[in-house]
Amino acid sequence: MQLKITLKFIIPFLALTFVMHEAHEIVHTAIARIICGCWGPRDFNVWETCEGCAITHPISVIATFAGPIFTFCMIWVGTFLLKESNSDQKKSFGFALIFANMPFGRILSVAIGGGDEVWGLNQLLHYHGLSWAIGLIIEFVVLFIPLRNAFKIIANKKKIGIFLSFFLLPVIVDLLVVLGIMNTLLSKGILNTQGILGSPLLVNIWTAFVLIVFLTTRKKIFHLGSNKK
Repeated sequence: MQLKITLKFIIPFLALTFVMHEAHEIVHTAIARIICGCWGPRDFNVWETCEGCAITHPISVIATFAGPIFTFCMIWVGTFLLKESNSDQKKSFGFALIFANMPFGRILSVAIGGGDEVWGLNQLLHYHGLSWAIGLIIEFVVLFIPLRNAFKIIANKKKIGIFLSFFLLPVIVDLLVVLGIMNTLLSKGILNTQGILGSPLLVNIWTAFVLIVFLTTRKKIFHLGSNKK
């Protein structure tokens, strides 16, 4: 499939990336809320169970794994949409869905010894080295086929460059915008009062904004490429 990357595609793609980031965090905190009975503190990328929950409800570690499980499911939904028999529109959305969930971000966080996977496994195994090794294996097993299929579907001459752009740049943009700008604003007390779903008001406003951007531009995300070579 020839990919035609335009600004009209990039806008909903980045909006979808930010939406998927927040969806990942909400899955964490919502599962923790169900288990613990209360919302814990959070910002744009770090969350905690409410005070004492980890001791009284050891199964709250499930909330740690819930985020990456959700993200992996979204990546695999995107992978299934890349089937040869599907229309270009479905393939375009599938390709976007894979990379909007930032597979490089998952790999990187585990590779440096962090991430939900390693942290959660370490709570169970109490052995960071083993948790790290298992985390890397999980990333490879879960992400190899989606990334391979996404690479194979690109028919452009600059195939490697396009793949690496989608693989790396969403993470860089997310780090700069969400973890950099938005978390900095939150740390300075801007709209840092609790809003809905146990999230700071600034998180709610940002989520609503990117969701609106995606919904109003979503049609363009189905037009990334065609089978013409």
